[in-house]
Amino acid sequence: MPLQPTQRNEEQRLKDKVNRLENRIAYVNRGIKTSKKFAQGVDYSEELRAKSLAKLKVDEAIIEDLQKELKEAKKVLSDFVAEQRSEKGKEKAKDIEREYARLEEALALQLDPESDDAQKIRDDIDALVDDYQSALTAINKRPASLVSARAKLLGKKVATFNEPETGVTPPSTPKVMAETPSEVPIQGPAKETPAKPKVKAEATTRNPVTGEVIKVADIKPATGEAPEKVEVGPNALPPVDKVAGVRDIAEKYGLSESLFKNIDSLRTIFEEYVNPKSKMTDDEFVRRIRNDVWYKQNSKGIKDRFVQYYNYRDLQESGRAQGTTQYEQDIEAIVRQLENRAVKIGSAAASDPVALRKAAENIYLTNKEEDETFIDDFLASSIRAVAGTIGGKTTEGYSGQALQNYNELVKAARNNGFQLADIVPGGSSVDQVLQGIATGKIDVNRVISDARKMAAQGQPQYVRDLLAQGYNLDQVFKPYRTAMANVLEIGDPDQIDLNDPLLRSAITDKGDMNLYDFKKQLKADNRWQYTENAKQEVSDVALQVLRDFGFQG
Repeated sequence: MPLQPTQRNEEQRLKDKVNRLENRIAYVNRGIKTSKKFAQGVDYSEELRAKSLAKLKVDEAIIEDLQKELKEAKKVLSDFVAEQRSEKGKEKAKDIEREYARLEEALALQLDPESDDAQKIRDDIDALVDDYQSALTAINKRPASLVSARAKLLGKKVATFNEPETGVTPPSTPKVMAETPSEVPIQGPAKETPAKPKVKAEATTRNPVTGEVIKVADIKPATGEAPEKVEVGPNALPPVDKVAGVRDIAEKYGLSESLFKNIDSLRTIFEEYVNPKSKMTDDEFVRRIRNDVWYKQNSKGIKDRFVQYYNYRDLQESGRAQGTTQYEQDIEAIVRQLENRAVKIGSAAASDPVALRKAAENIYLTNKEEDETFIDDFLASSIRAVAGTIGGKTTEGYSGQALQNYNELVKAARNNGFQLADIVPGGSSVDQVLQGIATGKIDVNRVISDARKMAAQGQPQYVRDLLAQGYNLDQVFKPYRTAMANVLEIGDPDQIDLNDPLLRSAITDKGDMNLYDFKKQLKADNRWQYTENAKQEVSDVALQVLRDFGFQG
């Protein structure tokens, strides 16, 4: 059942709220980093450190409230999505149950239970189990095993590895009652009728392949020899072959058969257990599984995810994977999450669907989709300048947050008289620095601060103090750059290189040059003679000479 427009709008509203809170937290965190830098910096003034410390405390209180609000918003969103999935799962489960009832009735009408038509119906019933598993997962809001899905659909009881599964009614066992007289006289005293001896119920077990209840006494070996003694009881294990036994063992101990098939260490234990010559007891089998390294290393949630993965792989190999299983839906959700995050931070992985799919599968199996640091570390490794085409010309550039960080670094370098390569930490490339910034291993504000410290070398003490307080070198030289632009008729003062020798001569360790002397010095520069102002002054001087000699009125 598709989401109604109001439900879609509500889900989008909840997602927007989560995104807004995440962006707000990121913004406040950047402010916290800056405040920490100024509050802890010994080179900054006491006033600046005190203000930064006060702001730091305010921001830390804000971030704590925002994180609580974000956690609650994520829970509300998760509950909403789970509830919608649950409703769709209930509808889907009802449809499957109706279809199963139809197939079961059709199977009962078959005259020959071994006919091709009967087998086709049984295959169709088996095919329903996979879809039913997906529906139960949505309804219960947690992964459902293939074993439990089959049992619930077919109305059988399944014991789990740790405790009995609830919600499935076991088939009732008919009680064998003592025979009683068929008639009782209406008149006269009742005649005493000797009671017949009670009929003792024969021990039974279940055929591991067909599920049929059979008498233990009827089990005979293929050789025709006398049957071996078969233990009957809650811990008894019926004779099984290695193929049919996978399902029996899985159902008995609550481990999916897919794990026994695909996890080498578990398969080894299982094959030893079902070997006819093996003397391994049930308790020993359980102990061996619980002591298995793979079993210990992986939580129940991760084990359930491996089950979903192997079930999907089986469907894929048989050509029945249609994008409707819980595994496929979860992978698609993680791919979208990675793609959105990659676009945001400027990772080239956003344009590589194969890499995103592979990463999503690894993240799913390790239960890491909520670990933002893990995801950013992966995506940041693909941050690099990407080729593009503008107006038929090939260009390279960054995108997203990487572009913003790149522009900040370029601006910081230019504003302090450097090229970008000059302020990049030693031995690193620009890509590596941007990757480090994206993962939080490199603080962009620290790089900018280091650029100011480099620019302070050789400057008078008051200039070093200004740079330590957060000013850039271009701000210190701004009055001289403006005067220089006016005198030399340069449209934009920012076009003047901060390393221009004439500009740098305005501020030395001997002091600052006043603007009048600086302008006089500018007119002595070769560049001034090509200005319109210079030409006008020469013309005015020539005219005055002519007047002095009487050639001009």
